[in-house]
Amino acid sequence: EVGAGVSHRVGDRVCALLAGGGMGEEVVVDARHVLPVPQGLSLAEAAVIPEVYATAWLNLFRLGALQPGEKVLLHAGASGVGSAAIQLCKAFGNPCWVSVGSAERLAYCESLGASGGVLRGDSLEALRDFAPFNIILDPVGAKYATLNTQLLATDGRWVIIGLMGGRKTEMDLASLLAKRIQLIGSTLRSRNADDKADLLVQMQEKIWPLFASKSLSPRLERSFPIGDVEAAFAALASNQVSGKVALVIDPSLE
Repeated sequence: EVGAGVSHRVGDRVCALLAGGGMGEEVVVDARHVLPVPQGLSLAEAAVIPEVYATAWLNLFRLGALQPGEKVLLHAGASGVGSAAIQLCKAFGNPCWVSVGSAERLAYCESLGASGGVLRGDSLEALRDFAPFNIILDPVGAKYATLNTQLLATDGRWVIIGLMGGRKTEMDLASLLAKRIQLIGSTLRSRNADDKADLLVQMQEKIWPLFASKSLSPRLERSFPIGDVEAAFAALASNQVSGKVALVIDPSLE
């Protein structure tokens, strides 16, 4: 169904940035948060695009003001957001490095365009070999706080998008002042509908053509029938997934 004044029509192939409820058979969404499925992609592939690419674009290019040629460090580089961020960095001329959990994941990130990286089980200190970075996209938080300030360049931007490594830490704030580091806390879900609509306009203009040209890929690793939702979450919990997992409600729609 579509509401009055909505340009989309019943039967259009679309994907959307949702505020929640993405595993439901039906969902109500602001029409401004709906985008056409990029040419050549399946519905399952399109479904995994909006959240991760919106997150990567928002934090690297809008909040982080990433400029051509600037260097980026992506913690959890093989995640859904990391996979999107690597490809965006490559597409827009920004060398990037990653921290990941295994050699296989590092190889995966390099296949997407990362210049290199380190395994967090070894020593993150090796990231100093690639520093300084202009932007660090960080879903880890407290655990990497001190190292992040040391790795950033003067006028660097540290964008925190998650707290997987804890929410409390002690650090020397003088390092932020001395290097004029900007500390940016960011979440996508809490942004208002108008802000999200503006973000999606930018995505359709800047990012959508890159899917059609095959410069970007959804990185859908596995699809599960909706009845296998527990298996899908188990796959995610195993920490062996690179990219995204999708739940398929009706395979006939593909």
